[in-house]
Amino acid sequence: MLSLLTVLSAPAQELVLETYNVGLAHGFVDHASERLPGIIDALQASDADVICLQEAWEDSDRSDIEEAVAAVFPHTQYTATTQRKADASPACRRPELFGEGRFVSCMQTDCAGTSGDDRTDCIIERCGPVLDALKTDNPQCANALMAQVGKSAPMALWTIMRPIRKAGLYAYGGSNGLMILSRQPMSDAGLLDLSDIATLNRRQALYVDVSMEGGTTRVYCTHLSADLSEIAPYPGPFASWGEENAAQVDALLEHAEGLESVALVGDFNCGLSGEGLVDELPESCQAVLDAGYHDPVVSLSGACTWCRDNRLNADDGEESESLIDHIFTRGLTPSSAARAYTQTLDISDGVTTSLSDHYGYRVTVTYGDPPEPEPEPEPEPGPAEDAPEVPAE
Repeated sequence: MLSLLTVLSAPAQELVLETYNVGLAHGFVDHASERLPGIIDALQASDADVICLQEAWEDSDRSDIEEAVAAVFPHTQYTATTQRKADASPACRRPELFGEGRFVSCMQTDCAGTSGDDRTDCIIERCGPVLDALKTDNPQCANALMAQVGKSAPMALWTIMRPIRKAGLYAYGGSNGLMILSRQPMSDAGLLDLSDIATLNRRQALYVDVSMEGGTTRVYCTHLSADLSEIAPYPGPFASWGEENAAQVDALLEHAEGLESVALVGDFNCGLSGEGLVDELPESCQAVLDAGYHDPVVSLSGACTWCRDNRLNADDGEESESLIDHIFTRGLTPSSAARAYTQTLDISDGVTTSLSDHYGYRVTVTYGDPPEPEPEPEPEPGPAEDAPEVPAE
């Protein structure tokens, strides 16, 4: 839970910030339980001042991390897991899911015999419109259905159709999956709740103030909605996954407005195109830059965080790479940026895996705005002999 130790210490002269999506999505990202000890070892070895973790969904995993790294990171923040329930039970009735033009029957008939990417494509193309209709007729049923990620099909159907208990509307029990680990004492800890503009997963932002030489920096730790349009129809209140992400970005920027020194840290699920990188919801990332933030992750490094060489992505047919994990800064001067947590881990049965399906990033900053670039000098006039001749009168 929240642990803020009031100890006397000199403000940090520079701050090392890290973001890391640990991918502890049990039942969705492979080898979650086997990877946890390796993730903990890597966190214990980190020399960062403040780390923002995402996708530590389970309470037990967060408790294990907190206890294991306490000697290195004595200050932690995370929230209790709370679920939002459907208004009534069952969330879905059989006629809403089974029969002609219904979602489950569509998957069972139209997409029978398909698997992997072919099954995903089939569900999007043939059953997507059916889910859109369900979203219109019973949005909570559509939401509860999508929130069963990681569960077997029988368990998912039982959860949303059982008459005696209301189904949850968020995956992973309503967890936001966030943790802040800090060497530095933290103050004014709080929570920005984005749940009302979030579908499938509860989206929030933790924030704390950290003292630095020269002033105090507000650090936000967040994980915003992904664009799942290639694997799942959008069941929420906006027109698309992208619009949902953009609304969350706007809320985060509004909350941080007026603060002199800010770091927005986490998995934003947006990224701009660059050398070897494809864009992902670029309008969202551009909105952060337009609000006066710098992105040293891009300007000083620019390597992907969702990458083809990651062993957990190797079987997904990934053909493109993107940079969706960021440390946006305002009122801070970055001096270095580098990718982190790229190591592999040997687990049982001779399997070698990456620590997570994401790589992390670290940025070193000092308090204060970076200096303005010096204007380029005016070009020197050419030698006199280059001047056009003036005819004599």
